[in-house]
Amino acid sequence: MNAVEAQRDGEALAAELSEAIEQRRLQLYYQPVVSLVDRVAGEVEALPRWPRNGNEILAPPDFIGIAQEFHLLPKLERWAISTAFEQLTRWRRSTDLDVSLNLSEDHVYESALPEEIRSAAQRNDVDPRRLSLEISETALAEANSQMVERLNEVTTLGVGLTVDDYSGMVPIERLRQLPTTALKISRRVVSAIPDRQRETEIAAAAIELAREMGVRVIANGIESPGQLAALRDMGCKYGQGFLFSIPMPAEVLAERALPR
Repeated sequence: MNAVEAQRDGEALAAELSEAIEQRRLQLYYQPVVSLVDRVAGEVEALPRWPRNGNEILAPPDFIGIAQEFHLLPKLERWAISTAFEQLTRWRRSTDLDVSLNLSEDHVYESALPEEIRSAAQRNDVDPRRLSLEISETALAEANSQMVERLNEVTTLGVGLTVDDYSGMVPIERLRQLPTTALKISRRVVSAIPDRQRETEIAAAAIELAREMGVRVIANGIESPGQLAALRDMGCKYGQGFLFSIPMPAEVLAERALPR
């Protein structure tokens, strides 16, 4: 496939994705964030899935790149915010799980973001404190005053702010300037625990930093009992990963998750 054909294919897929978002044909799957002590879930991360071509269900790695290239991430994330609040309403009688979801740098800069969240929460009669936004460490490492101001506006609503994919790149001074409520240790770091000293030290430093800042720390991508044991020994209290659960549709999760 030459460059012209690849561009045409990309444009066609972007148009199809945009239409799927507008027609609300995407779904949110949910992966529990559990206590590493008793494995009880108090929160879930919402992850988009795109049912396409019959039984094919695309995960984010299959379409996020296209969404980013064609500036569809804010549109996708507006849908995700609205859908997450709607789901919180449906879960009201069965569980009190909170929800976190990823937010792109482009969306953070949009002045309408705080009102989008406020309106979605009011429309569904849900406390905004039930929502946390996850923003990548790389985006926050270069956050300017405009981004910091927008994040402060959002967290003033009660919404949490999680530094996602954390591996120690953000200067501590920058973290202290942000309205951070949680650090989520990178899957890449967690995957190397406890076999590689460097990554193990990064995780230990993140856990200590979170303690000093008074915020939660979550280990992402826990897949083995060895990783779990090492993280527990370091003092990490929360985690998510295939060791506990794969992402699943809301109706499946509701049958398995326990109220806090």
